[in-house]
Amino acid sequence: MGIDSITGLLGGLGLFLVGMWLMTEGLKVAAGPSLKMLLERWTNTRAKGLATGFALTALVQSSSAVTVAAIGFVNAGVLTLGQAIWVIFGSNVGTTMTGWIVATVGLNVNIEFLALPLIGLGMIVRLIWSGAARGALGEAIAGFGLFFLGVAVLKETFEGIAAAIPIEMMAGGYLQDFLFLLAGFAITALAQSSSASIAVALSAVSGGLVSLETGAAMVIGANLGTTVTGMLAVLNATSNAKRVAASHVIFNLATGALAFLILPGFVWLAGLAAAAGYADPGPAATLALFHTLFNVSGVLLFWFLGDRLIRRVEAMFTSQEESEARPRHLDRTLRDMPSLAAASLLLELRRFGGMTSDMVVQYLKAPVMRATMVARRALLLAKLSEAISDYAAGMSVARLPEKLPDALAHSLRALQHYNGMVHELQELMEHVGEQRNLPESLAAELRGYRISLEELLSDTSLTDRAGDGEALSARGQAFEAEYQHIKDAALSAASRGGMDHLKPLDDAIREADLIRRIAHHAVRAAMRIEAAEAIVAPQKRDAQAEPVAEAVARNE
Repeated sequence: MGIDSITGLLGGLGLFLVGMWLMTEGLKVAAGPSLKMLLERWTNTRAKGLATGFALTALVQSSSAVTVAAIGFVNAGVLTLGQAIWVIFGSNVGTTMTGWIVATVGLNVNIEFLALPLIGLGMIVRLIWSGAARGALGEAIAGFGLFFLGVAVLKETFEGIAAAIPIEMMAGGYLQDFLFLLAGFAITALAQSSSASIAVALSAVSGGLVSLETGAAMVIGANLGTTVTGMLAVLNATSNAKRVAASHVIFNLATGALAFLILPGFVWLAGLAAAAGYADPGPAATLALFHTLFNVSGVLLFWFLGDRLIRRVEAMFTSQEESEARPRHLDRTLRDMPSLAAASLLLELRRFGGMTSDMVVQYLKAPVMRATMVARRALLLAKLSEAISDYAAGMSVARLPEKLPDALAHSLRALQHYNGMVHELQELMEHVGEQRNLPESLAAELRGYRISLEELLSDTSLTDRAGDGEALSARGQAFEAEYQHIKDAALSAASRGGMDHLKPLDDAIREADLIRRIAHHAVRAAMRIEAAEAIVAPQKRDAQAEPVAEAVARNE
């Protein structure tokens, strides 16, 4: 292979990759809102997820872009693990459209008639409508032109190489197929584009350099290489995002291994389908058909194994926080024994309250440093809250003994109060920054109020054993009185004047109000749990149930 062949390969591959990049980036900008909307709204079933993944990949001509977008949406909590998995499976089928474009148009293109005019037209559109969606569309059109130009150069280069290398020099067999599989994987991993490997394979097969079976092995390697992009995207991502990437790897490994083990049979089937009129009988179109067939076969296989795959990957990459967010006391086998089930529910609620209080305290100690921690833990607490609610819903009221329905109602109200603490803390994070230009006395009182909340929530008796209802009520009233004192001080400072503007005083009152609300929810939750505990625990029912219930009713 001479210098002309090497430069032809590098130049053709370079033109192809530049064209793919322009085409993908231009289409992503032009259809960006549609991509986000489709991923958010059209992934609630398996079929819709598959169709969305297929359509978006066919549109932007990049499975990597759709995969990374799906992982990003899982990171943000927009998509669930199950939704993202089926989007990625559909994306695997959608990426086969690149092969069809190369096989049916690219390898048969007249450069002067199609490729070069597309480049010129695209750049004219880009220059006229610079910065607009139509300008991005112009980039995509120019990218198509460079894409076809690169394919034409690759085809011409491989035809020259095939004419110079006797076909008997090719070893053939599984060893050669495996080497080309590795080559397809390496090119895809390095170029971050399976389309590059597929274009090389289609050009080599069309030029007669390798057999259809060897080209198919290279396509399998390209499919495996697409997993590298997903793995790189989740290096510092959430556990759920890592699970999505793992499912992508498992899917591609399983389908790739299956296709390689029965490679001659798959190639024969693709040839038979092409001969039957489902594709052009030429080698390039047959290889594109093979690419589609083995990806569709993988989807059919995982259609039946998908739920098992999701369960398996959900057990992977479990972080310490996720482990904490899983119920520890809720045993579904106890739901037929209501008294025991109610006791386990209260244990989980006390644990939930402790986790919520700890999150608030950690934030109050270092608001700037802990903001990310709060956002992450709030998502996990939401999952635990949902599990507690589902467990309570499963305790059929019709089977509950006398007074246990009241205990269940108290428990659910306590859960609402704990969720209220999370909500108020998020409001505090969004609304209140560091207070500036406040009178020193008011700033000191506000700092003291934060410390009071820290001390209240750090008191383990609030979530472990709250005590009687009257004592809890007194703690809540003390917090209310302190809030009124801060509010009066702020209003007094406003009436005296001497400040450039009143926003710092408004912010101070707002912060104090949010702190008061957090304390209110914490105390009310403890009172509700104590009321439920007094009903559930037989030794306390007669002595304490009514007094606590009365205190709750007065202060709710």
